[in-house]
Amino acid sequence: MTYKGSVLYIDVTHPAIRQEIFFKRDMIFSIIKEMHKLNMCTDITPSKIITNYKYTSKQKVPKEIKFFIKEVKNFEIKAKNPEIRAKFEEIKKLLKP
Repeated sequence: MTYKGSVLYIDVTHPAIRQEIFFKRDMIFSIIKEMHKLNMCTDITPSKIITNYKYTSKQKVPKEIKFFIKEVKNFEIKAKNPEIRAKFEEIKKLLKP
């Protein structure tokens, strides 16, 4: 929650909570009045309540991760540096069946 001017902003992340705050705003105002009677939060006197709604649906995790293993064929080494070329040659030898 933030309070600017005479507006109380309440951040919510779910549509049901936003709707609940909309229907219960009179109760929120009465709670603030009761707090004023007890000398609590006397500097907060909102005339309006606004809900900032930012809802993002959670992405579903795939049930099964599929990957395919391809047979390694003779591949071309395009490295010009002789050290890097030698490393690729070693890898190439290891991958051949």
